[in-house]
Amino acid sequence: MRIELRDVARSFGNVAALRGVTIEIPQGARVGLVGPNGSGKSTLLRVVMGLVACEGEVLLDGASPFERRDEVARRLAYVPQFAPQWGAAVADVVGAVASLRDLDPGAVAAMARRLDLDLDALGPRSFRELSGGTKQKLLIAVALSTGASLFVLDEPTASLDAAARERFFALLDEVAGSATRLFCSHRIDEVRGLVDRVVVLRDGVVDYDGPTAGYVEATARATGPEARS
Repeated sequence: MRIELRDVARSFGNVAALRGVTIEIPQGARVGLVGPNGSGKSTLLRVVMGLVACEGEVLLDGASPFERRDEVARRLAYVPQFAPQWGAAVADVVGAVASLRDLDPGAVAAMARRLDLDLDALGPRSFRELSGGTKQKLLIAVALSTGASLFVLDEPTASLDAAARERFFALLDEVAGSATRLFCSHRIDEVRGLVDRVVVLRDGVVDYDGPTAGYVEATARATGPEARS
């Protein structure tokens, strides 16, 4: 899925979360959205998904996500940083999402097993009562089962240990194919091996947009011994 943002702005009260953001992301790109907390990353992701209104123009494959919400929802997969606090049983959550997205629950269960989750055992339990890592794995299993053309990943490994992170990244590479991938992180070391391009937000403005290697080198120079002396 191709993403086009033109002069996008969004404020919450007197706080400008995004200020004139212009970005074009081609189909199949792997992009890291990086910046400190409060820089506007999560707001930008929600704008892309059509969940937060904004000034400016947002196009996904040439169409507005605000005008074609159902179509966009069917074509994207979203893994949030913080899992929803659903009170329903895991089996009911998986069943509802599978029905909504026209997924095979068996395929979701198979993907969950590859993340070391047994949905048969977890099925009767309340989603809300699961550990943070288990919730995250379940959301990832659903996302990876969708066949989405856009993966929006907001700090997707925040609750995972190192082994689970590596497994997730390997599975994403396996199933994503030509889908566009938009990773959000406040740490470049988290995504540097997963993306070809980095967009850095600071105070709602694009501070850098270019190759991952170029940003890593610039950051290393800025934080090297000479820079600190």
